[in-house]
Amino acid sequence: YGEAESLLRFKHLIFFGPTGTAKWRGQIYGTPRFSWFINRPAIYHGIFGEGFFQSIYPTPQSEVATYLGSIEWFALTIFLFGLGIFLPALRIVPYLMLGGTLCVALSYMVRASIEPKFDTVHARLLVMFLAFVQPLVRGWSRYFTWLHFKRTPGSVIRAHEHLPERAHFAGNLGRRAFWSEEGKDRHYLLGAIFQLLDEEDWRYSTDTGWNEWDIQIYGNFWWSIALQTVTEYHGGGKCLTRVRLRDRLVTTTIIFNLIALSLLIYRQLNISHVDLWFIIPYSLFLVFLGTRARLLKSRVAELVDLAAQRVGLQPVMRRGKIAATAPILHVQVPANVIESGSSHLP
Repeated sequence: YGEAESLLRFKHLIFFGPTGTAKWRGQIYGTPRFSWFINRPAIYHGIFGEGFFQSIYPTPQSEVATYLGSIEWFALTIFLFGLGIFLPALRIVPYLMLGGTLCVALSYMVRASIEPKFDTVHARLLVMFLAFVQPLVRGWSRYFTWLHFKRTPGSVIRAHEHLPERAHFAGNLGRRAFWSEEGKDRHYLLGAIFQLLDEEDWRYSTDTGWNEWDIQIYGNFWWSIALQTVTEYHGGGKCLTRVRLRDRLVTTTIIFNLIALSLLIYRQLNISHVDLWFIIPYSLFLVFLGTRARLLKSRVAELVDLAAQRVGLQPVMRRGKIAATAPILHVQVPANVIESGSSHLP
């Protein structure tokens, strides 16, 4: 389940939550957790009890129980347990969190429907153990698959596009502007970008209609790139297409920084002077992150420039100057011919 969720998540982003779990209203393992004492099933009676089809609707699975049993909650529990070694005031918190996780498993054990001849203490304890372990194993598989497959190969990122010198931008890496007098708007540019992403074996997802970006490109272990486009129509087939590239932190970057900052803050609170032995390595780590982010953005910017050249868009330099470039290959492919929910999967 975890591996399947990870592989499908970036193809159908709209059906998955922020932690990568599938949004599903069905039931497989019997009574939903915690619902038996929080809510009761609802029955549609109709107005004044005159409904023709008085169906019973089971209570949906508790969102609270889902989070209490998740691998993210368990990882936070372990982190606070380790932090409690140095901060005695926090020592009770991880035990309370672990108690909540065990309550989820206990609710499964109590409410499980087992045939009478197999309904023994050992069977109930086995159900409790499986209810406790299943979300952890599933979550671990989900994250492992994501970390392994949802990264563009390093050889692709290290490669460079072959562009004429005059086709290179000299401005900000995060912003691009292209001019066309033939009515070619951002859809042509996006179509060429999709072709290049597939040709070069990039990992990416496309906008589902609910995202603030057009394409999200999964780069290295630390960063991804969100690509946004907009076209200004100036009449007579004149179009100005703007592209914005934004760095996005991935989960591993956030986790590493939280751990490092926690250790750094604890160290500084327990000494009377500035400890450079901790500050300097963390500063070097931040420089490393910034370097990787810039390299990835520079590589994606090259890809955007090549895509623009393929469809015959002219780059707009600083102060509104338009660079006259001869396109290598004209590609008349609007982005709307590509399935909007598609993504490149391994």
